[in-house]
Amino acid sequence: MKNITFHNLRMEASQSGDAYELELDIDSGHISFDIKIEIEEKDFEVLQRDDHRAALLHAALFTPFQLKATALDLNEQRKYLDIILHSTQLEVERFLTKLDHGRANGAISNMMRITSQKDPSYMRKGYWFDKK
Repeated sequence: MKNITFHNLRMEASQSGDAYELELDIDSGHISFDIKIEIEEKDFEVLQRDDHRAALLHAALFTPFQLKATALDLNEQRKYLDIILHSTQLEVERFLTKLDHGRANGAISNMMRITSQKDPSYMRKGYWFDKK
């Protein structure tokens, strides 16, 4: 068994045999709960080597899972994993900017501010990489 713990994100990726899983601690009002997402080996490898993409994934997943009504289904989970972990920086920036300006209403850039001390004004302009 292999674990990757992201303390500042309250997130953990684990591998046991051929099974891979991502666990996030979600806060919603007065309630805190865990969600578990099946991931693939390729996802685990990116999470292991790229802290920034891990933080982006955490920020993007956090808001929809705060409410049962907005929780992502398996197809949407896979879409978030594929784009954020495996797409080009430009594709990731387009995807996150659209989410952040849309249904997330600034929550993704705000979560990056909280967990990674990033300036949300750059992210709100579409720059999710290499800006402080």
